[in-house]
Amino acid sequence: MSKVIRGDQIFENLLGDINYSNDSFASQLYPFKVRVGVVKLRPPRHEFFEFIIDMGYLDIDRILQKKSLKGKTKLTFVFPERWMGVQETSAFMHLLVNHPEVSKIKQVDILTSSPMMISNFAAEQIRILTWDGDEKYERYSSTCSHETDKFGI
Repeated sequence: MSKVIRGDQIFENLLGDINYSNDSFASQLYPFKVRVGVVKLRPPRHEFFEFIIDMGYLDIDRILQKKSLKGKTKLTFVFPERWMGVQETSAFMHLLVNHPEVSKIKQVDILTSSPMMISNFAAEQIRILTWDGDEKYERYSSTCSHETDKFGI
């Protein structure tokens, strides 16, 4: 018998240990709790993300266009950068903080591999996510490192 796991349970398993104090720098960045999982090696097309890959994509337009969030208090996004241009990705958290319904938002969870998204958060809000078997993706990063080494980078 297979076990069914809800999307929010997946996020709790991955990000549940992110807990920063109310007087930390991280708690001052946003008026809601933020937990960010940085996917180090796996691409969005990996089978692990198959059932959660579209989480939050409908809320992106609502945020960008300042439309109703339908009473949601918790927002969850999986690779939101897939649905936005560069400028939108850069401004996403600013737009969320300035959304008309920001006072209703209690928590935002994000899985991303976008450096642009990651730059919006404090270290206490972030977990680097890796899994057994991810080594097979390291060949791409080592190839890039090798190529940049010849330029002294």
